[in-house]
Amino acid sequence: MKRFLCLLLSIAMLFTAAACGLPGSGDKASGLPEVGDKVEGFVVRDLRDFPLVGAKIVYFEHERTGAQLMYIANNDTNRAFDLTFFTRAIDNTGLPHVFEHATLSGSDKYPSKSVFFNLVYQTYNTYLNAETHALMTSYPVASLSEAQLLRYADIYTDSCLHPMILKDESIFREEAWRYRLADADDPLTIEGTVYSEMQGVLNLHSVAYRNLLRSAFPGSTIGNEEGGDPQDIPNMSWESLKAYHELYYHPSNCVAYLYGRFEDYTAFLKLLDEAFAPYEKREFSFEDEKYTPLTESVTAEYAFPVESGSDTVNSSDIYYAFLCPGVKEDRDRENLLNTFTDLLLDDASPLMQSLKRALPGGSFGCFIDFDGPEEYVGFYGVNLNREDAETFRSTVDAVLADVAANGLSDELVDSVMASLSLSVKLSTESSDVGVDLIPTIATYHAASGEKYGYLDYVDALGRIAEWNGQGLYTEAARYLSEETLTVLSVTYPEPGLREKLDAAEAQRLAEVKAAMSAEEIAALVEATNAPEEEDDASEYVKALQAVTVSSL
Repeated sequence: MKRFLCLLLSIAMLFTAAACGLPGSGDKASGLPEVGDKVEGFVVRDLRDFPLVGAKIVYFEHERTGAQLMYIANNDTNRAFDLTFFTRAIDNTGLPHVFEHATLSGSDKYPSKSVFFNLVYQTYNTYLNAETHALMTSYPVASLSEAQLLRYADIYTDSCLHPMILKDESIFREEAWRYRLADADDPLTIEGTVYSEMQGVLNLHSVAYRNLLRSAFPGSTIGNEEGGDPQDIPNMSWESLKAYHELYYHPSNCVAYLYGRFEDYTAFLKLLDEAFAPYEKREFSFEDEKYTPLTESVTAEYAFPVESGSDTVNSSDIYYAFLCPGVKEDRDRENLLNTFTDLLLDDASPLMQSLKRALPGGSFGCFIDFDGPEEYVGFYGVNLNREDAETFRSTVDAVLADVAANGLSDELVDSVMASLSLSVKLSTESSDVGVDLIPTIATYHAASGEKYGYLDYVDALGRIAEWNGQGLYTEAARYLSEETLTVLSVTYPEPGLREKLDAAEAQRLAEVKAAMSAEEIAALVEATNAPEEEDDASEYVKALQAVTVSSL
C-alpha cells in the first residue's frame, strides 16, 4: 500500500482513540484468555497491548485449519468483524475484484442475489462492504449491536466459503462481463458491473502507478491490475473464476478480525470453527515465479490513451523509485525508511521545497511501498510534462545527497512530530475506528507476513527524533543514493490513442458478432431484452435482523 495513504489512516486512527475516550488495555484485559488457552477450536498463540486504541490483542490460530484470528479487544461499542483472504492478481482480468463483487451475490445458506443490498438499508449496521487490494480481499462489517454483528459474520463467512456464483453462471455474467445486443441489427457491445466500473477507475494516475510496478518488478503479479483492465476482463471465464475461488478461498488462507467490546466474543469463534470444520489444513505459497529482479537501473515511458485534441500540458505523472531488496526481513530498517518518507513528505522538507522550486506547476509526494516482491522508496510528481523527468530525477538525487552529507534539521523533525501530534488532537470527526484500522493491519500482514507490522510502525513514530539524533536518517539517505537500483517511470497522455483503441475493440466485437450463428444472435437478443428476474430476499433479511425498529 502506498505509504502516504497509510499515514493519513494512522493519523485518523491515532486521534479517534483519544477522541472516543477508549480506555487503556488493562481495563479490558480481564476475562480474556492467556497464551495456550483453547477457545472454540482456536488456540491463543500470543497477546500484545495496543495503546493506540486502548486495546489488548489476542491472537488465535484455528487448530484444524491454521486459520488466524486477531481479536482487538477494547471498549469501543462500534464493533467490527472482517474476513481477509490473501489473494493475488494472477492476470489482468480482474479475478479478485469480480469475486469480491460476486461473493456478495448470495450463498448456499442465503441464496439471494439481492440479500446484501437489502441488508445495507434494512439492518443495524455502521459499515457493510467488501474491498479488493493488491495482496488481499477483505470483507469488513461493523455494527453497534453485537448480536447483529454475529449474524453478519454468519452471512459473510458463508458467502466467502460457499458463494452462489459457483453454481449460478448468471452471477458471473452480471458481475464480470457479458455481450449485449438489443436488436439483431445493432452493433455488439459489452457490459458488466466490474467491466463498467473499471472503465472509469483506470485514469492516468492509477495507470502510472501500475506502470511503475511493471518497470520495477518485471514478470511479477504485482504488475497486474487487481481490479481488472477492461481490455482483458472479457478473457475471464466462469471456469477461471471458480478455479480462483478454489485457489485462495480456504480457511488456511484466512485471517479473521474482531474489534471492539464484546460480551461474548467466543460466539464468533464458535461460528468460524463450525464453518471451518469441513476443511483440512492446506499450505499456501505466494512465490512470484515469473518475477525477474532488475540487475541495472531502468528508465521507461508509457503512453496513456486520450482523445484527439486533448490538452496534454502538465498532464504527465513521473515516478522515481529506489529498490530496497532485503528490507522486508529487517523490521527496524523498514520502519526507519518508512518514517524517513514521513519526514520528506512534509511541506517544509528540503525535498518538497526543492521540487516546488524546480517544477512549480507540479504536486509531489513520497512513500514506501512493500506490496511488491521487494520494498522500494518512491517519489512521485503529478501535473508535470514528459520532458520534466530528468529534472525530477536530478532534484530528488540532489536532496538525498544533501541529506546524506548534512542530515535533517532538528527543527524539521520537531515540526513533523508536532504536526502529527496536532493532527491527532484536531481530527475530531472519525468514529469508524475498527473498519479503518483492520485493513491497515491486514495490509502490512499481507505484504510482509508480519501480523504486527502496522503496530511496529506506530511504535516507530515515537522514535523519529531519537533516530535523527543518532544520524540514522543520514544513513538512510546515503543508502538510497549510493546503494540502490532505481526506476524512473513516466506516463504521458497520447492524443488520438483512445480512438485507435476504441476502433480496435469495435472491430473485435464486429468479428465476434460475424462469427455468431443466426440462432446465437436471436438468443442473445432475447437475453438482452429479458426482464430482470424478481428476487425476494425478505425471508433472508428477516432471518438476519437481530435488531428491529421496535427493539431500538
